[in-house]
Amino acid sequence: MFNNLQILIGRLFDPEFTHLLLQPLALYGLLTGLIFFAVGHYMGQPKCRMVALIFIAACSLSVVPDLALCKKTIGQEKLNRAGDSKLIQEQFQRRMDTKWVYYGLAICAAAALLGGGRLGSIANIAVLVGAFAVILFSAWLEMKEAEIYHPTIVKHAIPVRQ
Repeated sequence: MFNNLQILIGRLFDPEFTHLLLQPLALYGLLTGLIFFAVGHYMGQPKCRMVALIFIAACSLSVVPDLALCKKTIGQEKLNRAGDSKLIQEQFQRRMDTKWVYYGLAICAAAALLGGGRLGSIANIAVLVGAFAVILFSAWLEMKEAEIYHPTIVKHAIPVRQ
């Protein structure tokens, strides 16, 4: 048991492993934060809403260390999967080019947290709509990444009717 704990602690300092731990926060953390924000807002619980906004901002900003760790490991990843190196680079560039989406949501969450009156109301609506949109966007990014690392997903995709 303690041996596995030592291994886990050692792997927390491995950029690739830490990247794998941080990456789902942009999707599942935001989903959890949005649920608690919506419930807190609907039930008029300012403490729940405040904690949810902090959680949404933190999960949005988790892309900063995640992308930094991804940048450290991308070279080795392209060497390990030489056939997919172009796709891996394109996905990394896609994530780098779209990180502003997460920054925007974090700014909206901070404005909703700190703002009052009309600014707070507008920021609350922006967080509700924006978090939902960013969750869908994060799911799309995860799908694109899954198509690279799990190619059987593409083979079993449901065809789209035109």
